[in-house]
Amino acid sequence: MNELVTVYKNQLVTDSRQVAEHFEKQHQHVIRDIENLVNKAEEKDASKIGRMFFETTMPDAYGRMKRVYLMNRDGFSLLVMGFTGAKALEWKLKFLEAFNAMEKAIKTPQITPNPHYRTRMIKTAVKDAADTAAMIADTFGVKKPMAMTAAMQMVGKAYGVDMTPLKQFIPAEDSPSTLTPTKIAAELGILNSKGNPSPQKVNAMLKDKGLQEKVGPDWAPTEAGKAYCERIPYTRNNGHSGYQLLWSHEILELLKSEDQEAGH
Repeated sequence: MNELVTVYKNQLVTDSRQVAEHFEKQHQHVIRDIENLVNKAEEKDASKIGRMFFETTMPDAYGRMKRVYLMNRDGFSLLVMGFTGAKALEWKLKFLEAFNAMEKAIKTPQITPNPHYRTRMIKTAVKDAADTAAMIADTFGVKKPMAMTAAMQMVGKAYGVDMTPLKQFIPAEDSPSTLTPTKIAAELGILNSKGNPSPQKVNAMLKDKGLQEKVGPDWAPTEAGKAYCERIPYTRNNGHSGYQLLWSHEILELLKSEDQEAGH
């Protein structure tokens, strides 16, 4: 819950985007309400209210800097005072709980970590990264270097350990998987009736060769196929997600011989 609240210049604050999101309001309307509070305050109250809100900028989901207001506990309470409804009450309480929890955490003395304990934790994180990488490689049919990269990121975050220095030891793939069925078709000249590369024919060839099989709507590698491909997650613009196979260049020689035997 504490992600609702952070520390800014020694003050506990939340921001107008958080308020807009959780109270289901447009951010521009929340900014309008804040500015109405600031601008309409009587002269004797203006300085008090002015200290409750701070205008700044933050990047949006596209990295564009957008106007945002930070507010302390008093500013938040004043802003949401007029928000009504059961859901609004629920979020008022959650925000105030977050302010209280963060305040308590800041006031609680922090124990200095034992350096020997820290060293043991790093060793454990490295071992867990290796075990996690093996599980990822086996479960998703990806090669060890790619699995290790993902495992180090996840385990490092879980342990709070910076594993960046270890990335230099991840071996480069001898034959990285980068070819889609469309690229394979273009490389081998496998065309449809309109003269365009035919990924459908390539997928059929890969299936006939025992390298892939249908699992639901997506292709998955067989045990034999795992040596030649990576199973990569994807998300389309329409929100559909799944897995696609990217093949190494070694697959070209395998399919080329089959294509020639078929008389293409």
